[in-house]
Amino acid sequence: MALSTLSNLSIPMDEVCQNPSTQSSKSAKASTHDLDLIFEILLGQFFPFRGFILFDAAGHLLRSTTKADEFCTLLHKGAKSQAFGVIDRQSVATTIPEQITTLCQYLSESCDEFPDYTLQLYDTAFLPGGIRFYLNVEWIDLTDQPTKCMLVTIEDLTQIAQHRATADAYRYDLTERETEVWTLYLQGLSYREVSDELIIALNTVKKHMKNIFRKCNIECRCRHLV
Repeated sequence: MALSTLSNLSIPMDEVCQNPSTQSSKSAKASTHDLDLIFEILLGQFFPFRGFILFDAAGHLLRSTTKADEFCTLLHKGAKSQAFGVIDRQSVATTIPEQITTLCQYLSESCDEFPDYTLQLYDTAFLPGGIRFYLNVEWIDLTDQPTKCMLVTIEDLTQIAQHRATADAYRYDLTERETEVWTLYLQGLSYREVSDELIIALNTVKKHMKNIFRKCNIECRCRHLV
């Protein structure tokens, strides 16, 4: 979703000037403004529970959203900089966490090993307090960049799950306990992990999930039974 969003939101620069050097300068400024507009306004409004970070092909940081900076603070709070490449943007308030740099390095190395494939790499980070992040990195083509860029998406699974579970609870009249079970399930926890988290029997979790699937008219899936 993020890949197509950035590609589609790339704004063409159709302002033509007589002086080539002036045109180049204005194009560079327009390009910078376009990325600022996309990252700081559009992505933040459309994806309130997701953060986005953009690197060039060499691993140098180009842009990051405010939400991504907040997530990086949680992922790598108080650690020394271990950024992938050189961080040269003064407004970045955090260092890039090791989980993200590792994914970017693997993606960069994959170009030589799998030149004919378009890869996406992902990981899940678990933080104290029940916070869970989903990390995804992929190549993306931007009109104003000479080479492909690496787009990192950080999703706050906890907030996304809570938001959906709250909406489903209202829509399908879920009980308070069913809402708690559904929230943890949407975060990717197995039935057994939900059982451990809420300190209830595994069979009780199965019973709640069966009721939730029935109320929400969702076909029961077996991937999280244990």
